Amino acid sequence: MNYFSKALLLMIAAEGVSLLSFMYPVLSLPLIILAGAATFFITLKNAEWGIYLLFGELFFGSRGHLLEYDIGFMSVSLRLVIFAVVFLACLSKFSIFNFQFSKKSKILYTLLLIVIGFGIIKGYFSGNAIANVFNDANGYLYLLILPAVFSVIKTRRQIENILLILAAAILVVAGKTLLIFVWFSFGLPGVANVYHWIVAQDFGEITGDVGKASRVFMQSQFWSLMGLFIFSIPLVTSLRGVIAPKQSPEQEFASLPLAKTMNWLIVAASILAIIMSLSRSFWLGAIAGGLFAIITVLWQFRAFFRSFLGLGLKLGLIAVLEIGLLYGIVAAGGNAIAESVSSRGGDPTKEAASGARLLLLPELLAGIKQSPIFGAGFGEMVTYKSYLPDRVSRANPDGEITNFAFEWGYLDIALKIGGLGLIIYLLFIAHIFAMGWKAMNFQFPISNFQILGLLSALAALLVLNVTTPYLNHPLGIGYIILSGIIFKIYGNEQQ
Repeated sequence: MNYFSKALLLMIAAEGVSLLSFMYPVLSLPLIILAGAATFFITLKNAEWGIYLLFGELFFGSRGHLLEYDIGFMSVSLRLVIFAVVFLACLSKFSIFNFQFSKKSKILYTLLLIVIGFGIIKGYFSGNAIANVFNDANGYLYLLILPAVFSVIKTRRQIENILLILAAAILVVAGKTLLIFVWFSFGLPGVANVYHWIVAQDFGEITGDVGKASRVFMQSQFWSLMGLFIFSIPLVTSLRGVIAPKQSPEQEFASLPLAKTMNWLIVAASILAIIMSLSRSFWLGAIAGGLFAIITVLWQFRAFFRSFLGLGLKLGLIAVLEIGLLYGIVAAGGNAIAESVSSRGGDPTKEAASGARLLLLPELLAGIKQSPIFGAGFGEMVTYKSYLPDRVSRANPDGEITNFAFEWGYLDIALKIGGLGLIIYLLFIAHIFAMGWKAMNFQFPISNFQILGLLSALAALLVLNVTTPYLNHPLGIGYIILSGIIFKIYGNEQQ
């Protein structure tokens, strides 16, 4: 049984345990303690397994609340526990402060940690609530795991294992999304429990009425967007067209972590999850990543452009077939389409949520102007009028919202750690990107297209973060760390 099969079974079991803990809350604390202890001792025995568990939870756990226990001012989640125990176990096994990273990389990484630390301190001394400061900054703390990952993951085999785990997660997320869509659309028995489980565990959101085709959005679908590029672009070498003179398509795929057929299945699952998310931000990210890939192929791999067009046509065909499948499911039950679905094809400025996002923009910019260089610190609150239907009431006719978390990703970063912090963060990401570009040796197509897939996913993330914050969240930070270690290993092989 390879890592794909093991991860698939473990993730399905974890979903079941999560549902069980939701139905019987008394189990939450014992299960979290058990999971934390098991992860700690597994990591002590083999740090590589601990890193696999860390990424595995990140890949399919959405916001990390598969298991959680509320201790008052904060919620102890499974993600927080796994992160903490893997970090501590690695710290006890070896000096993660001596991880292999270039001098420039270490300088940028250290500067980034400093500005984040300063943002935490400033937020606290500015009088922001401790709980708000912690909840606002805790996503960035995932950066602390980077040295452990770079100390443990050193070979292509380990990278392939992580990609197998990612593939399993994409399959689980797509399956879960489709199952919830069918369950909710047909109003099957237990639909209320499933809905409350999804919402209470913060997996995502289901918008629409029972008995109608509804939007099923989960944060873990982010990895479907990343996986779309990671697993599809290397397929270019399997299509008709120019291939490397010393390698047949079969030899090329021998170095991929998944067989060709399974690769296509994961790609199809990725597309399905992205479609069903009905996230314009995901769609925009997908377009941006695709444009980056097209430009790069025309610039550096022109001989493969015909094959790349063939890949694009196949991906488009898969998308059309899957949309047809979803409409077929709806038609089979004689169900109507919820407004949350039909509205995604309209003018986004006329939709309530998008309109609220635009209303937030001037208030957010005004907050940034008050401390443009060093930022206002974490936990900084901004108030704006949203006019959202679920927020408007007799007591709150404008739907006024006061919060410390905002949709505009880059502006959120600038508000908390200032323009200086944002520049340092972008320089760090640019350095990771440069590592990937340098890792392409333009001789072995499969390696080049694997890296191109990762770079395209990174481009998608950077555009996605404009309207939906991921660079301040473990999901986006986790991808930066993952792509960084892959670029480092592939780059070392080319030297």
